Amino acid sequence: MQNIIKTFFFATLFIVSMASSAIENDFKQQMEKLSQTYFSTRPEMATYYGLSNKKAGMGVDAISAYYDPAAENNRRQIIKTMLKQLDAIDATTLTSKQSVSLELIKFELNAAFGPAQQVEYGSVLGEYGFWFLPYPVSHLSGAHVEFPTMMEDKFAVTNESQANAYLSRLSSYPKIIDGLIKKIDHDKNLGVIPPDFVIDNTISNLKHKIKLNAEKHPLVTSFEEKLKANSVESQPHLITTAIAHIKSGYIPATQRLIDRLTVLKDSAKHHAGIDRLPNGKALYQAMITHMSDTTMTPEDIHKLGLSEVDRISNEMDGLLQKVGYKQGSVGERMGKLLKDPKYVYPNTEQGKKKILSDINADLALINKELDKWFGLLPTQKVVVKAVPEHLATSGSGAYYDGPALDGSRPGTFWIIMNDTESLPSYSLQTLTYHETNPGHHLQTVISLSDELPILNAIFYSNAAGEGWALYAERLAFEMGIYQNDPVDDIGRLQAELHRAVRLVVDTGMHAFGWSREKAIDYSIKTEGIHMDEAVGEIERYAVWPGQALGYKLGELKIRYLREKAKKALGEKFDIRTFHDRILEDGTLPLNLMEKKINRWIKSSQG
Repeated sequence: MQNIIKTFFFATLFIVSMASSAIENDFKQQMEKLSQTYFSTRPEMATYYGLSNKKAGMGVDAISAYYDPAAENNRRQIIKTMLKQLDAIDATTLTSKQSVSLELIKFELNAAFGPAQQVEYGSVLGEYGFWFLPYPVSHLSGAHVEFPTMMEDKFAVTNESQANAYLSRLSSYPKIIDGLIKKIDHDKNLGVIPPDFVIDNTISNLKHKIKLNAEKHPLVTSFEEKLKANSVESQPHLITTAIAHIKSGYIPATQRLIDRLTVLKDSAKHHAGIDRLPNGKALYQAMITHMSDTTMTPEDIHKLGLSEVDRISNEMDGLLQKVGYKQGSVGERMGKLLKDPKYVYPNTEQGKKKILSDINADLALINKELDKWFGLLPTQKVVVKAVPEHLATSGSGAYYDGPALDGSRPGTFWIIMNDTESLPSYSLQTLTYHETNPGHHLQTVISLSDELPILNAIFYSNAAGEGWALYAERLAFEMGIYQNDPVDDIGRLQAELHRAVRLVVDTGMHAFGWSREKAIDYSIKTEGIHMDEAVGEIERYAVWPGQALGYKLGELKIRYLREKAKKALGEKFDIRTFHDRILEDGTLPLNLMEKKINRWIKSSQG
């Protein structure tokens, strides 16, 4: 009888296991099909994540996204289709981890589609393949920016097939730009033109991209380097073809875009905010939800920003006094610190090498401490690189790119070093921890786990992602990194103050009529940052409305959840487990993050 019971028991376990495996495989297949639908409309993002054609969709590496009005409408229809397919999935059949993934993808895709439901203009699935952009062309975003960056740094060329795919995509650039020009005209007819300073910056950047001869253009030289590094056959023919595409396609198309923007500038206004655009108020509210997972009003966010500015400034005041800076406002004293020769790197090749060396030393310092604070650790390395000069004008400060899933490139911390005066030494350590470990790199590598759908990484929460990276800056302080260096700790607090200022100036420009100049002046007076940094930041917020809100709002939510867990669990609270629960399912929207942590608290209380 006992043997019969045992046999029945194990047979039942086997059946349950098989059923569970079938459900898991079915969900994976559904997510893979959805991701291929996505990549069909945003093929460049398959390149960004280093996905093979087999995973992303056959031939996707050779095609490009287009941006004419018809293509934009098609993308919006595809999002609707994807949302219907997601809604049709029966969540009751999923594992808890799959349910979380489904909720994440649905929430963030809905949020990304929200602005497009308010206005006919703008571009869905724009920057990073996910953000909504109110202007199809700016100095920071658009195909004219994404295309060369993606091709030079992200496009793997390890064999002749990939080389031909590279050339195929390169040949599509004129059609991409001509479609973009049609979109500019379409949106202009709806009353949508970027601010004059945005158009000026964009024209300047575009001129910089075509000043070199075709033979020396980075789209040719980077291609040639990849061919040689991988000993790809037919190199001379492939390089000659690339040069021909630059001469007859890329350069003339870029000039056509410059010419169109030059004419457009005559109709542009200087007003920085999107509140001047058709239905701009509703668009900004949708952008707030899209970029910060909240329905908070601009008024509430503005007030929160002012409160955080006061709190952080008071903390900085005490530290500044300790190191001998006692007179003037916090902003004035930070302005003096900025000019102190002790903290300024020479604007020379040697000075720039020293910056990279110091960043790598700071990274090594934090890496030694990670296992005390995290159970889940990054399995891939991160490298530090200077943004090439010809691409630096289309960037802002520093940023992180995740590793390719095919192993063709590591995670990369990119830093713009055109003017080293805007990079005082006391700012670098915090910047490093934000972009690498325990910030974006650690977070991103965990979210790229094979156990999670690739859509988890694509449709990430801006508030959770940037909120985590800001939380990571403060965590470095808790880890004891700054205990013997009060000046670098002041730099850390200045970075936090910067994120609080963003709440004030972003809402100021897009909801309360603040001018570009007023926002720049407020930033400099409050933070004591370099003029170039302030200008770059404010002009960034003008074209990415709401994005800068995610940092502070996300960080405050993570800190709130941590304190809630500590209070509820007492001695049972473990910081490593808390961090793992926050990160293990990807960059969850803040509401889903809170639900998950609440469940964890309840289950941990026993």
